[in-house]
Amino acid sequence: MTPAVDDALAVPAMSPLDRARDWLASLAFVAAIAAMGIATFVPHAAKTLDAENRALAAWPTPFAADWRARFERAFADRFGARNALLRLHNHALVRAFGVSPAHDVLIGRDGWLYFKGEEGTTLDRDFRGLRAFPDADIARIVRELDRRARFLAAHGIAYLVTVAPDKATIYPEYLPSWMKRSPAPSPLDRLVDALRADGAVRFVDLRAPLRAVKAKERVYYMTDSHWNYLGARVAYGQLMHALAQALAPTPVSPAPVHMPEYVPGLDVYHGDLARMTGDADRFGEPDIASLGKILATPESRCAQRVDAGETPGVERYACDAPGLLKSAIVYRDSMAIPLIPMLSENFRSATYISGHALDPAFVLREQPTVVIEEMVERAIIAPAATPMR
Repeated sequence: MTPAVDDALAVPAMSPLDRARDWLASLAFVAAIAAMGIATFVPHAAKTLDAENRALAAWPTPFAADWRARFERAFADRFGARNALLRLHNHALVRAFGVSPAHDVLIGRDGWLYFKGEEGTTLDRDFRGLRAFPDADIARIVRELDRRARFLAAHGIAYLVTVAPDKATIYPEYLPSWMKRSPAPSPLDRLVDALRADGAVRFVDLRAPLRAVKAKERVYYMTDSHWNYLGARVAYGQLMHALAQALAPTPVSPAPVHMPEYVPGLDVYHGDLARMTGDADRFGEPDIASLGKILATPESRCAQRVDAGETPGVERYACDAPGLLKSAIVYRDSMAIPLIPMLSENFRSATYISGHALDPAFVLREQPTVVIEEMVERAIIAPAATPMR
């Protein structure tokens, strides 16, 4: 190589200013990383990661077999500035690209959000028909519900089954334009047809009533995976009508539903799906029938919670007003939360159990007037997955 070429490729000598700049940048980087690492071990007031809808991973106990993996999960959840960086990432995806950072949340049109299910496949299976729901599973569900109905009927106990439709079933018009409904019957369509053919189960189909009411008022949250208090009121009316038919000629007079006052501009709701995107402020809606106000004023109702929370997943309510039905047991999921203040007003005693593992011994000990089973559409397999013991 000639001297001229060597001179052309030579790296210029660093000036004192360049050297100081590089040292400062390196020190700033090391200090930032060290500060983030140290912040990991500062006690956190919040025990949950709201944007991810889960609890913080717990620190492992000493000498645990999987100590390293558990430590890494706990460390990652608490790493300094994690939330700020995630928030920046989430805001960029949501606001710049219209994409949800959460794999199980779909951003629809006009501010509507949809839950894709715990595994992110609900819409593909139940709405688009891209995933199979075997006929054998439909048959298993019918057999299990039939078995429960016959057991309860043998002991003089009424039995009602209902499915809370997924939001996409009632509000498909706000889904992205590329998402098309399958022309084939959905799993819920097939289950309803099978139950009607079987004839042993009193099934309360809420789809047509909800669609009728939605023409006048919104019955599902835009930013949440659940129906709102107005939608739950529709379900309550249908359940009480079916109960009156099941108990005839015993008179059933449903307790009235008191609606909370809506304050425009003040009552704004950011639902679970909005929080899961990590950008809840981007998604808000008028809270036209605030469930929060209902739950915050239990003293305004006769039915009061009487258990002390000693049994996880079980709530008991009691009301001593005259003319009430004896008791109810309700197997439920989170869709039934707004039903609790409504249903409880009709019974001297009402027990709500999270899940669908019907316990015959418990039912026979309680001797309720009715057993109600509510499940969300995406989880219609639940009774067959937890058969009666």
